[in-house]
Amino acid sequence: MPTFKYAKLVRDNIPSFHEEAGHTIVSQTLTGKALSNALIEKLHEETDEINNALDQAALIEEIADVQQIIHDLCATNNISKKALDEVITKKSARKGGFLQGSYIDTVTMPNEDDEWVTYCRRSPEKYPEIK
Repeated sequence: MPTFKYAKLVRDNIPSFHEEAGHTIVSQTLTGKALSNALIEKLHEETDEINNALDQAALIEEIADVQQIIHDLCATNNISKKALDEVITKKSARKGGFLQGSYIDTVTMPNEDDEWVTYCRRSPEKYPEIK
């Protein structure tokens, strides 16, 4: 009998699909921080799948999965849609969105005391310093 390791969060009805097919599953119910962490892992998985979408229909399916995860992540962390939308609006007004496609390769900062130098150095894996 083949056994496959899933080790991931699945949509709520997936366990019953396996049971109805006569499969034996070993599962658990996640709550609280464990659920939030699993949702974040799932978000990474689904965003990777967006990259592999072969057509418009598949792209829509994967974006829908990402939206569902964001919705559920907000719910598990008591974040209302209104609160989320307010932050989106505020950030968009100040920093803009992403539709213009602005892509920065490197930034040279002539002043060591610049707040952006400190910001970037706090996350060297995200902003590696070129020497």
